[in-house]
Amino acid sequence: MKKLLVLFLLALMGPLSWAQDPYTALGAKLDEYFVALAGESAAVQNAECDFLISSCKDSLVRQFVTLKIYDHYVHSKIMGDDAVAVHVAEQWLIPGKVKMHSEMDLLNAQVFAAFNRHSLIGAKAPLVYLKDPSGREVRLPASKAEGYSLLYFHDTGCSTCRVETARLKEFLAEGKFPLTTYAIYTGTDEAVWKAYREDFPGVVHLWDPGVDSDYQRKYGVLQTPKMFLLDADGTILGRGLDTPALSMLLHRLTDAAGYEYGGEAQMDLYRETFAVYGDTLRPSHVLDVAEYVAGRTIADGDISAYRQMEGDLLYYLSSQRGEAYKEGTAAFVDRFIDVPDIWESPEDTLRVLSLAHMLKDLSLRTPVGSQIPDLTLHGTLRYHPGLFCKGTREGDFALRKLKGAPGYVVFYSPLCGLCQETLSAVDRLVSGSRRVRVLLVDMDALEEPVRTRLLDTFDLSALPFVLELDRKGTIVHRYVQL
Repeated sequence: MKKLLVLFLLALMGPLSWAQDPYTALGAKLDEYFVALAGESAAVQNAECDFLISSCKDSLVRQFVTLKIYDHYVHSKIMGDDAVAVHVAEQWLIPGKVKMHSEMDLLNAQVFAAFNRHSLIGAKAPLVYLKDPSGREVRLPASKAEGYSLLYFHDTGCSTCRVETARLKEFLAEGKFPLTTYAIYTGTDEAVWKAYREDFPGVVHLWDPGVDSDYQRKYGVLQTPKMFLLDADGTILGRGLDTPALSMLLHRLTDAAGYEYGGEAQMDLYRETFAVYGDTLRPSHVLDVAEYVAGRTIADGDISAYRQMEGDLLYYLSSQRGEAYKEGTAAFVDRFIDVPDIWESPEDTLRVLSLAHMLKDLSLRTPVGSQIPDLTLHGTLRYHPGLFCKGTREGDFALRKLKGAPGYVVFYSPLCGLCQETLSAVDRLVSGSRRVRVLLVDMDALEEPVRTRLLDTFDLSALPFVLELDRKGTIVHRYVQL
């Protein structure tokens, strides 16, 4: 849809002598394009707007398109759209790349940008020092906040503020969210403010009658009420809120914070995705899928969707036994999980990063291409039965002297159903080839010190674990499924 609109828009942006009023058609298509862009991240919309403006070869068309875009985003009711208006003003209008209709219009654009650029969604909240009723300075955002912080700029003489305060009091009384509320009085009447405080307990009341903190410019408080939601790190999550919008935003944020990774629907999605590769699945395909997810989420500025989908992929990989999945895990963790500024909450540190680092650590033990450790283990050697041999010998065997082309080491437990299937596959394997040697190591029969050393040496998080060796004792495959 958007691509077709772009082509149509570009066609309209050429010479305008072909129609009596070409701006009407162009304006209608721009309105349609704004609808198509709604919901995209500010970064995506900025790029789209820059592309449209820079594509205008005629200066009058460029002016019409730029001012149409700027006017749309200045007056948009969608939270976050003001960031696009600031971008257009700073990128095109204020530098003079596109002329505004008048000096007064340019001044208004400069004021708009100055009073909004510091408090956009996703930015760190501007630092200000306000005073509490006792005159003590209070830092905002707090240096060590717990949960979310709400900055509520209000004035006792504002009728809209009175309505908003009543709604906010009712909402806060429900106590559903970890929220610290700072009610910031923008007036100067101390007696009126005292009465307001008494009627609105349970919040932190602040003011700055001399506006020494410059909060008006830093937070764009040209009128009241004005409401900002910050996370524990002081990042702005919402601005221009009213109480219903605040409630919706907090519900969405806390639902995301309580997201359960590895749900059945998400696992079904990845099962279907990887089923496309069939028997050709390789470790690189794991990275291909992760790259596709990243391109559809974080590349568009949607960090929340990135966390959820890459986190689900991690959980999917942790449940898979195939060689391609296992061998692709370490690179996946390096490129898509160990990413700065993504997994910042304590929940994600516990549920995602801890799991990722554990899986990576396991996958890096005795990797492909390394020499098998110089260990001697008690086990059962299986090989092709001959006329005078049964093809079975029990004893102590040095792993580096396991002769065979190929040679396999199978760590198993007699109590494991899948292990029994693997032992049956070993029977068929050695019966069908005179060159194969398979050492079976019963983990349950080993003494504790030996078992502990093996757990530290190999990824034995799931049995059976099968290694394939060449004649020189080099590991050529792991997680083999016989």
